[in-house]
This record gives sequence, structure tokens and C-alpha cells, in this order.
Amino acid sequence: MMKNAIASPQSQPVDEEAEVADFLPPELALEGRATLSADWRLEHLDKVHLTMEDPRFLTMPPTAQLLYLHLLKKTYGVGEREVAISIDRLVKETKLAWMTVQKQLKALTAIGLVTTTQLARQRVAPTYLVHWLPQLEKREELRDIVTRYDQLDQEDLAELKRLTPLLSPRERDEMTEDIQVSFQGDGMIPSPDLVRKILNYRLLSSYPYRRRLLAKHPEWFGSPSDE
Repeated sequence: MMKNAIASPQSQPVDEEAEVADFLPPELALEGRATLSADWRLEHLDKVHLTMEDPRFLTMPPTAQLLYLHLLKKTYGVGEREVAISIDRLVKETKLAWMTVQKQLKALTAIGLVTTTQLARQRVAPTYLVHWLPQLEKREELRDIVTRYDQLDQEDLAELKRLTPLLSPRERDEMTEDIQVSFQGDGMIPSPDLVRKILNYRLLSSYPYRRRLLAKHPEWFGSPSDE
């Protein structure tokens, strides 16, 4: 039997740590700082990949893309949301022209991806709050819901068992479809278990039991965005 001369070579395993290192400051990537776990690093890389595949990101000018990714690296890449940095420093680190950095900073601000929280002062660089693209923020909210569901105690689960039969098959199907559409709009396919947890949490957190959850976990409902 003749050997297949064009057989593809065995695929090499993906070096996840090396991929993550490309999107983290060198001091973290090289030192392997223990304060940032491997799971956290891979989650950050996942978000960066989703950002780079987002149609809104792809329509940005290349210089805006570069600047935005660099700001994500300087903030979420080290576990922060804000960074104090001057335009001169951004020019040096990105190799972009000074006028280009200034222009694209304004553009990123205009579309809500960067917010100036502290204006520049004498010898003090301005501070920028960097935001993920909206669908990624939404994904975080959904993850929070799943985390809350996993913290439900026996009293909560007993109430959920009582409430579940009150939901008609049609209402359940409509809520399930709404959750699935929400994920699909973000380019994701949720697992049945994830949909189930989100649906059950929404059912349990409806009034009047919502007041009971509020008494147990006030941090869950600390702001309108958590509602």
C-alpha cells in the first residue's frame, strides 16, 4: 500500500500561555505573576478574540484598532479598568503618530469605548476608563446571573420548585427563546444548562420573592444595571 505523500502533519497543541502573553504587558507575561491565574488570562484572551471578530471593531480604522487593543492591554490585561497614561507615552508604545493617537482617542471616546475620568494636569497624565464592546459587557452580566444561581440555598430552590409549575409551557418557551436570541446576537450558542440557569434565576428573582433575595444578597441589586 502506497504511503499518502500529501498527508497533513499532526497538528501541534496550542500554546495557550504563549497566546495570552501576546496581549499582556511583558512584565506579566515573562514573570508569570501568580496574582493573575491561568483561567483569568485565558478569559481575557477570549474577550480579546471576540473583540477582534466583532463587526464594529472590524470597521474601525487600523490605527483605532491598534490603539483600542493597546488600551485593553494596559487596563484589563493587568486586571484594571483604568489607566493613567499620556499621549506621548501612547505614541512611544504604539509607534503611532502623535496626531493619530490624539485623533483616535477622540474617536474611541465618541463611540463610548474610552472615557476620560481625570484630565491631564501639570506633570500628571490623564486617566482613561476603557470599556469592552457592549456585547461583551452584556456577556459579563449573564455570567453574573449564572454565578448568582449557583449560590442559591435550599430555601431558594424550594421556592423555585413551587414557582416552576406556575410558568406555562408557552411562557417558558418564550423566555428560553429570548435568552437564546440574546446569546446569538453576541455570536454565541448557549448550552441548555446555561439557558436553564438563567431562566430559573429570572423566574425566582421576580416579585414577590425578589425581596427575599434582596435581603439575603443586597450586593446583587446594588445598582439599576443589576436589576
